[in-house]
Amino acid sequence: MHSFNEINQLLTDCINLQDNLLDKLYLLANEPKTVKLLKTHLTQKFDPLLLHLIKQFPEAIKISLLPEIINIMQYLDGNTKLCQEVILSINTQWLEKHIWNYITPILGQQDYQTFGILMYLFNSFSQKLSKKLANLALQSDDKDVQEIGEFYLSNNRYLLDDV
Repeated sequence: MHSFNEINQLLTDCINLQDNLLDKLYLLANEPKTVKLLKTHLTQKFDPLLLHLIKQFPEAIKISLLPEIINIMQYLDGNTKLCQEVILSINTQWLEKHIWNYITPILGQQDYQTFGILMYLFNSFSQKLSKKLANLALQSDDKDVQEIGEFYLSNNRYLLDDV
């Protein structure tokens, strides 16, 4: 067991590390080449810890990285939740207006997993987008994808006329 002074020192060290991290994030956020470098790391040298850092960047940088984040999110692994957290850290009104344009390329796959991940994400911030995705799922040739739409709409009947 650690003494009070040792625990206090550990806490102080953590605060100093966080302060140092924020200073470096600020410097990176103001460097024009940062987005290009982040995209490279997201597509070639991916480390999940990078998503924790991206979540702390200004919104403009997160939006610039949205295609790469969505691409990582669509694979159901430990990074899906982190990607959703990064996306949900973006202004909700902006997401409601623009995210559909970013997800359109992956919707063409008509994949059960992708539709499920997107439905979970949309349920976190927009009934309107959830309903739109559910209706799109109903039009799919894939019975499993259709099931996502049916399940959502049957559990949210009150939305059928409202949204």
